Amino acid sequence: MILYDGIYKWDGKQRGGQAPVCWWPGEYRIRIIRLNTETPKLHFLKEHAVLCKNIGKGTSIHNYAQNFARLISEKYNLNMEKTLWIELLDYPPGDIQMATINRVGSLSSTPLYTASWRPILPNEQKLLDPYMEGFESELPDPAD
Repeated sequence: MILYDGIYKWDGKQRGGQAPVCWWPGEYRIRIIRLNTETPKLHFLKEHAVLCKNIGKGTSIHNYAQNFARLISEKYNLNMEKTLWIELLDYPPGDIQMATINRVGSLSSTPLYTASWRPILPNEQKLLDPYMEGFESELPDPAD
């Protein structure tokens, strides 16, 4: 089930004590998916998936995945560590990378996370294929 399909942007400025994804502006197409809607009695290890694609307006999240994941998780009430983070890359064409976000410690009371990227696995690709349809070609209506 698609929970959200739209554009997520940031201007690189701190707001209300909250650090941005990174200190440079960026804009991404995202689609948030709730996995396991067909068999609710079966529990997936990862409850959600977030498809991401840079729409060419700013910096990449590749080196800032943990910040991006934190802000998206807070805004859309996701468990950051139980979410598949997938980026569809322009180069090389058709490349799809997946990030896993893991907590590595704390600084005072602030949790610290790291992101590890890897190519998407065939079984993950098969699970997400129905949700990727139209994702790269159709931009959502900005009024949404």
